[in-house]
Amino acid sequence: MNEITLNRIVSFAALVLIAFPVGIACIILGFGMGDTPCILCWQERTAMVLVSLIALFIMRYGLKPKYIGALILTAVYGLWAGYRHSSNHIIRDIGQGFGPAIFGVHTYVWVIVVFAIILLFAGALLLLQGDKLSDKPAPWSLFNKVTINTFLVIIAFNIVQAFTQTGPFPFIGQSDPVRMSFNSDNIIWSTGNWPSPSKLSVRGAYTIEKPDFAAMTSDMATKMNSDKSVSASQQLSLPAAIEGVVTGISYQASSGLYALVTSDNWVYFLSTDLNTILAQVKIDAAFSTEISNLAGVAFDGDNSVIVTADHKSYARVAYDPNAKIANYYANFMAGTDGVKELRRGRFETTRAKFNYIGDIGYDADKQEYLMVTLPVAARNNLVVTRMSANDLKLNSEAVIGFDGNTLPQVTGIALDSTNIYLLSRSGEQVLVMNRDNQVVEAINLTATSNPQAMALVNGQLAVVNAKEGQNSISFYAL
Repeated sequence: MNEITLNRIVSFAALVLIAFPVGIACIILGFGMGDTPCILCWQERTAMVLVSLIALFIMRYGLKPKYIGALILTAVYGLWAGYRHSSNHIIRDIGQGFGPAIFGVHTYVWVIVVFAIILLFAGALLLLQGDKLSDKPAPWSLFNKVTINTFLVIIAFNIVQAFTQTGPFPFIGQSDPVRMSFNSDNIIWSTGNWPSPSKLSVRGAYTIEKPDFAAMTSDMATKMNSDKSVSASQQLSLPAAIEGVVTGISYQASSGLYALVTSDNWVYFLSTDLNTILAQVKIDAAFSTEISNLAGVAFDGDNSVIVTADHKSYARVAYDPNAKIANYYANFMAGTDGVKELRRGRFETTRAKFNYIGDIGYDADKQEYLMVTLPVAARNNLVVTRMSANDLKLNSEAVIGFDGNTLPQVTGIALDSTNIYLLSRSGEQVLVMNRDNQVVEAINLTATSNPQAMALVNGQLAVVNAKEGQNSISFYAL
């Protein structure tokens, strides 16, 4: 490809990029329709301007390696910025998003398309060069002058928009900006999006600390006022061979089986007297759906259970004396015969999306799985989520009514035909919740130690006192 042809192609590409994505966003959407870029939009637009500027350098000085490298690096940054922005919104319900949509697609998604085209264009341009770059500049033409003047005009509009709507340094823009306006009463200059050293994370505002069940402590601020206390009628030690801290327990009366899960990703099936481990497997956290830091287990059949991690990924497994662990190499890291995996997947929630959970329960009457969020400062939610046991999709979510100043850490769930019992690890209480999601009573537990899990067993609540190598169960009569 000769210098003149290369020059015209690059000039045309620069003109298209600055006139359409950048020009339309600024002049038509901005000055014409009142659309103000958010802080992420400005990053994407800046990357497009820089790519256009690099194209002007290629147009003026030739296709030099340093310009190619700068263009690719800038385009990759722009592509990342588009993915970063779109990841917040692209999985919302159909049609939902921020800002105006063009042909049904929001502008931050178009960013991905634009930078993908830029990278493809750069690759095609290099291929057409053959074995040697045409790095000599072509004669300056009228078309070049049109391109660079268009660039300067659109940059001028962007400068006006940026400095009036966003402000000079240290103002860096808004996450949810108001309409564009030149009325000083309506303009917002903000520094609120500067990150603080204590909150630096690659997940940004979505950084939620994973629960450490072994390290959980009591917090009397979460304790609900109650004069009702109950003492343990019986306490049994669990087998010392159980590895890790027990974080979930379930009991199935029809088969007389107990199921336990631990923080070390082990699943155990135990006999009715809790003395014998009938089978055990260690869930492979890295295979397919990532399942680690097991938080709960619930029988949903005579021999089958659902096992969930703190982040709501799940596995359905079943006790089957005929199952051979050799047939489940991809599912289990270690263990014994007697357990098979039925299914693996992820629960998808709405209100609970940015919260971890501490347990799972099963409502046989409604054929629903129940989970309760673990509140944290960033997402101070106490939400009960109900998932269909038929298709494992969301049935409902509701905020739990709780009469207290600080929300509790719920790490155990048990159900009967009337009530739902929630184990408050932080308050060392059993909270009685009705079917309208209101906590109507609190029962103080005595002589507990790190109560991490709970099951309903023959009319009694079996509460796990979790301690590695010394896990035990206390039974409380309702």
